[in-house]
Amino acid sequence: MKNRVILIITGILFLTATKMTAQADARTILSKMDDVIFSVKDKTADVKMVLINLKNGKENVKKAVIMQKGHDKKLFRYIYPKSDSGIATLTLPGDQTYLYLPLFKSVKKISSNSDGGAFNKSDFSLRDTPTKPYSELYTPQLTGTNDTAYILALIPKSEKWLYGKLVATIDKTHYYLKRLEYYNQKGKKIKEADYHYQKIGGHWVADQVTMTNEAKQHRTVTIMTNIKINTGLKDDLFTVENLKGGKSKNGEK
Repeated sequence: MKNRVILIITGILFLTATKMTAQADARTILSKMDDVIFSVKDKTADVKMVLINLKNGKENVKKAVIMQKGHDKKLFRYIYPKSDSGIATLTLPGDQTYLYLPLFKSVKKISSNSDGGAFNKSDFSLRDTPTKPYSELYTPQLTGTNDTAYILALIPKSEKWLYGKLVATIDKTHYYLKRLEYYNQKGKKIKEADYHYQKIGGHWVADQVTMTNEAKQHRTVTIMTNIKINTGLKDDLFTVENLKGGKSKNGEK
């Protein structure tokens, strides 16, 4: 009897230690993924967005330019088609997001509770581009592994978060994000994003993201070209005034 109790206690201690080790490993993996995502100091790129109706195959193309500094300063401005030209968003520290509509010549501040919808008919929401490290927003759980990747379930630390959980597939060798699945509060999968990378100046940079929403039978493919990193973008590019004025990275309008 005594030996049986010892075996049970030993088993419990082993399972507890194994669980704690898995949690520690999950945090390490997620932290390394954050290091890859936020490794560049700044970035500019030309963006092509292809919006695809999966029901009939119809495609709609939009073009934009993006400037980003750190992980919490980003300006995204459409340049094509003409009906969208000038529409822009600005993200600033403290989860501040602004939308500029040239038709009304007005800037609107978007509240943190209203930025979960699809942006400009794409399958991305403003929440889908992180302004903080994932390790600050989510508690990771290692749920699986294969020859090339780790699988982490990411549980939001905030109860008011848009998604119930995310499932991240992370490359084992380079620790970049390969796939991200989005689930609602009821545990139903909403959409998934697949990532492609190129190495620029020693950094892995995502140059294509494919977001698929099976429920809506819609897909958005975002392709970045002319990517430049660590060029020393100035802070005055990331202001509400510039959101309206359209100053370029060279300081020209």
